[in-house]
Amino acid sequence: DTPAPFSTMGRRNVSNVPSQALILMNDPFVVQQAEKWGSRAIQQSETMDSRVTWMYQTAFARPPTDQEQAIAVAFLNAEAAVREVASDDAKLWSDFAHALINTKEFIFLR
Repeated sequence: DTPAPFSTMGRRNVSNVPSQALILMNDPFVVQQAEKWGSRAIQQSETMDSRVTWMYQTAFARPPTDQEQAIAVAFLNAEAAVREVASDDAKLWSDFAHALINTKEFIFLR
């Protein structure tokens, strides 16, 4: 929701429009940052659990809950099986990073 560039605007309207979510899904810069973050996760740790924990710490400044940890590990294992790749595949971790970037908790500060 960008303001019209033809006049000043003291306060912008608060809104949530589809293009904001689409930018986080498709923007080349966001995809590149997710790839870099996923690669760093692989370098940071050896195990899938510790990588997920590290990513939650860096994304949300907190560890994942038990349920979040289980869901993340299940997602990563399922995707690795479908893609027939190892658990340290860069694209796998990039996609997980991209999913975290698109969460409401990542986008909005509390």
